[in-house]
Amino acid sequence: MTNAAHSALQHASRLAALRATGAMDAPPNAILDRLTRLASRLMGVPITLVSLVDADRQFFASQVGLTEPWATERGTALSHSFCQYVVASRGPLIVEDARINPLVADNLAIPDIGVIAYAGMPLTTSDGEVLGSFCAIDTVPRQWRQDQIAILEDLAHAASGELQLRAASIALAQRESFLTDLLDHTSELVCVTGQSGHIIYANAAMLHTSGYSADELMGKRAVDVVAEDCRQDFIAVAQRARAGEEVSDIETIVVTRDGQRLYCRGRGTPVLDAEGGIAGIRVMFRDLTRERQIQRVKDELIALVSHELRAPVGAIRGALKLLTPHMVHLQGKQRQLFDMAGRNADRLLVLASDLLDIERLESGVMTLARRPVSALWLLEQSSEAMQSVADGAGITLVAKAGATLVDADPARLQQVLVNLIGNALKFSPAGSTITLNAEPVTLDDGRQMVSFSVVDQGRGIPAEKLGRVFERFEQVMPSDASEKGGAGLGLAISKAIVEQHGGAIWVESTLGEGCRFQFTVPVAS
Repeated sequence: MTNAAHSALQHASRLAALRATGAMDAPPNAILDRLTRLASRLMGVPITLVSLVDADRQFFASQVGLTEPWATERGTALSHSFCQYVVASRGPLIVEDARINPLVADNLAIPDIGVIAYAGMPLTTSDGEVLGSFCAIDTVPRQWRQDQIAILEDLAHAASGELQLRAASIALAQRESFLTDLLDHTSELVCVTGQSGHIIYANAAMLHTSGYSADELMGKRAVDVVAEDCRQDFIAVAQRARAGEEVSDIETIVVTRDGQRLYCRGRGTPVLDAEGGIAGIRVMFRDLTRERQIQRVKDELIALVSHELRAPVGAIRGALKLLTPHMVHLQGKQRQLFDMAGRNADRLLVLASDLLDIERLESGVMTLARRPVSALWLLEQSSEAMQSVADGAGITLVAKAGATLVDADPARLQQVLVNLIGNALKFSPAGSTITLNAEPVTLDDGRQMVSFSVVDQGRGIPAEKLGRVFERFEQVMPSDASEKGGAGLGLAISKAIVEQHGGAIWVESTLGEGCRFQFTVPVAS
């Protein structure tokens, strides 16, 4: 065999296609056996084979007429293979007398198996890979008629189709196994119904959370595990999915086997059959019961802060201010304690206000009073508000911006800028400069925005912290809250305000070289 022919046998894509059929070393296949028996009768030959050619051997997926030990072994080395030449040439091989044919005259199949006349047709995939040969063999010289070759070609096509069906079936089974494994490892509650609405599949999370066994759940309709007071709405959603709509806004209450009510939110999608018709629906839920419980606790905490903390702290702060003119005689430790009480009252009041602000922003309760406003004016007003702090720290504030108008709530955007400037002042060394800038930009989606930036020359932020600095109560260093002040809410509030404006906020930093906080808001039209 030439190098080119050998290379054809060894080609990775061909061998992969061969493996994909699952037919190598597989038990006899009834359909292939029927085809080889038919070929033997129609062509009047003693031996017919469906031979799959591997890199170093051939395997008979079906055979008629082989003697022992070949019939039991169902294969040979390539030293006994005529079929390898069908694969190498990617076309038929017709041999009338192998003993005088230069291509196969020295092939061991002649003396060992008695192969004298051979007609082989390629077994080909839809992608053009040749897997082997459907062949007819005689033990005496033979002139092959054209009608016999045509019969062999038709039967080879049928055998190729069966091999491809095997490959498709294996691929489908693997895909279903992968999807089932994937769904069984997700925390979402997944179930699939048939046309009647009865559950035909439920993933591990659905079974575990609902408390039902697979057998128990398979006998139920999906609506049977929904709370009675939610069933009409669920049925309406299910009907939309059965009509072919992908529904992404399902909210309902699932009742577990022991009667527990779970608040769930998710989506429903139609399941299509092979002809594109709707065979059922797939429902995927997230159990938000614990999140709702946490939210309820948070709401109660905010109410406590609003009504039980803010008012008395405000009263204490007011009383301390009234007492200040009368406390000029205090000295030493007494003066320190009085001043500390004032600072802590101020800090608690700011904390209470910040908590209320961020909850209102994230819940959408707080509305923005938006209007066209000068970007430069915003920078100047925010810089002016923080100038005394900057002067005390020996830090220079520089503001630069063109004649650009933004569509924004001036008070809220100043709050963002003041938060960012204050944050920069805390972590900048004396003698450094904080630069404020605003310039128009065009986003990838074509939106016209104004990009604000606050750049400092401070200590910077470690890379692993960059993605978390806008979270509530997040501090870059554990000691920052006590040493630098603040509760870690300023950046979280800034993020909520910017996002409510339809913009985005982020930070870039090199440790030891400072930070660049940047956010975008829309240009005024």
